[in-house]
Amino acid sequence: MVLQERKSTMSAISLITSISQGHLNTWETCRRKYQYKYLEELSLPEADLSSQEKLLLGANFHLLMQQKELGLDVSTLASSNIKLQKWLTAFENQPPQVILGDRLCEHRRTLEIPKETPKEISREMSLHHSQNSDRSQGYFVLTAIYDFLILGDRQAQILDWKTHQVAITAKKLQANWQTRLYLYLLAKTTNYAPEQLSMTYWFANTAQSVIIPYSQFDYNQTEKKLQKILKEINQAFEDGQDNSQGYPKLPLNSSTCKCCEFQDRCDRGEILTGVITNSIDDIPEITI
Repeated sequence: MVLQERKSTMSAISLITSISQGHLNTWETCRRKYQYKYLEELSLPEADLSSQEKLLLGANFHLLMQQKELGLDVSTLASSNIKLQKWLTAFENQPPQVILGDRLCEHRRTLEIPKETPKEISREMSLHHSQNSDRSQGYFVLTAIYDFLILGDRQAQILDWKTHQVAITAKKLQANWQTRLYLYLLAKTTNYAPEQLSMTYWFANTAQSVIIPYSQFDYNQTEKKLQKILKEINQAFEDGQDNSQGYPKLPLNSSTCKCCEFQDRCDRGEILTGVITNSIDDIPEITI
């Protein structure tokens, strides 16, 4: 395993303004992994062929769905891979239920929050459609890119395409930061009440839909948790956590390390035998 290092120190945190669901999931799972992945920007340039194929196929399916929504001919792209054709057929035969309204594909939505972490995240700081700005280094920018978003008169619906081998339970989806952040940002940057929002995951391999409703309670809990995490990230840097030791590693008996790409770097490569994953990102999407 060869790690490519782009930044050698944790001082990169002062340059990071964009916070995605990936950042939040990783922070809650393992702060040392957060350090490697987002602060030091370590990467694995020689990913195995199977992983590359999965990523490409997933990206092509998202492209296919975007082109289909735009009314473009997708027959050539769909016929380029038997999986893509199968997924397209599954979608046409068993699509998710959708509401009526304005339809947006690959839609970016952001929210700026001062790094000082205010007691209340202000609605006035929302940026509905803007790209991340680098106007100052005093802001976190919460960022989400929606596969498909429908804005109706009294409801709004987020749809997300998943090419995982099997559907993921609603409980795991609801706990994941993709669900929490995407619904929170939509509530924060629109006039919809939380109860008027929902998120639908559609699994291409099973044509199964998993619908996640939203509520004011969910909104309040997410906002409270976001404030806590962003304060921790900012405080860690201010307290001098950017030293050579960095963030703490997980305990030696942590099963999370077994499926981590940085296990060897943390001397965890041969300690564990079981694999337990709580992250959507860690669940293999397809087998080719």
